[in-house]
Amino acid sequence: MIHRVAIFAASLVAAGALVVGLVIAGFAPASVPVGAQPVSAPVANTQAPAPVVQVDTVYVAPQPTPQDIVVTNTVAATGGGENEGSDD
Repeated sequence: MIHRVAIFAASLVAAGALVVGLVIAGFAPASVPVGAQPVSAPVANTQAPAPVVQVDTVYVAPQPTPQDIVVTNTVAATGGGENEGSDD
């Protein structure tokens, strides 16, 4: 039973620390009611419209086909001899 009370107390302390941290970070509820908050004036669009862009068609030459490369290996015959495996 004591463990349950200790876990409950620890959860209350953790919740309190979370609330304090959020208040310090600025996530506290607003103290001014929503109806009393000032409303900003609507912003007029003073920028000139974007210029019209004309897209040109670009033709790209296709990639050349790869060439076929044939590799042939020839092995030179070596003379057998009687001392073929010796290291002398």
